[in-house]
Amino acid sequence: MKKLPIVMFLFIMMSALCSGICSYRRAESRINQDVNNALNLALVEMPCDIVTADTIRCYRNYLTIPELKETACIAMRIVRRGEEQQTEMVAEANCNFMTVFMLSDQRASSTLFCVGILWMMVSLWYMRRRRSELFVQGQTYGGITYVNGLFMTAEGKQIHLTPMQHSLLEMFMTSENHSLSKQEICNRLWPKKPDASDTLYTLVRRIKPIIEANSKLKIESDRGKSYSLKLK
Repeated sequence: MKKLPIVMFLFIMMSALCSGICSYRRAESRINQDVNNALNLALVEMPCDIVTADTIRCYRNYLTIPELKETACIAMRIVRRGEEQQTEMVAEANCNFMTVFMLSDQRASSTLFCVGILWMMVSLWYMRRRRSELFVQGQTYGGITYVNGLFMTAEGKQIHLTPMQHSLLEMFMTSENHSLSKQEICNRLWPKKPDASDTLYTLVRRIKPIIEANSKLKIESDRGKSYSLKLK
């Protein structure tokens, strides 16, 4: 079940990619058909064996895709027919990737792409919420269990904490990797205090022995920038 959101996200994104590629190929086919039809009509009106300015002008007038009227041209190409080499006129669109992309219908692929992003965002939100619910219901980490608003030891003994210590330990337990930045803690616990570094240092120093005495966990500091709740 944990892999389902990722599998669905990849499936939707692959569908969007395939849809986009198919639309691009259809646009290429439409462009090739347009330039070839224009060349055939131009040769009917002005049959000749050489390319002149009038031939190109007539050829471009028959193009139905406006974006090609400035870039499409006619080239002379030597082809082998049996044992002989012959010269024939070939229509060329001379348009770049972005031109073809803009001419393709990417609405389906764009819709699928947006659905994929929305799916991933909702999935992440749901997983975070589910993780929090599991925590409230009695998640255990390193010998500490949170049940009905109380932190308990592996033996079922309540760990007595001050309100600030309780909030800090709850933040550690619900964090994705049990790691918190200094700024994140300060913003959550002291949102109106400009600089709570000293207060945070004191809080961490006082809760450390409580955690170590009642569990298999310890708080480690990363040069004062972040704190992590890790197994001893």
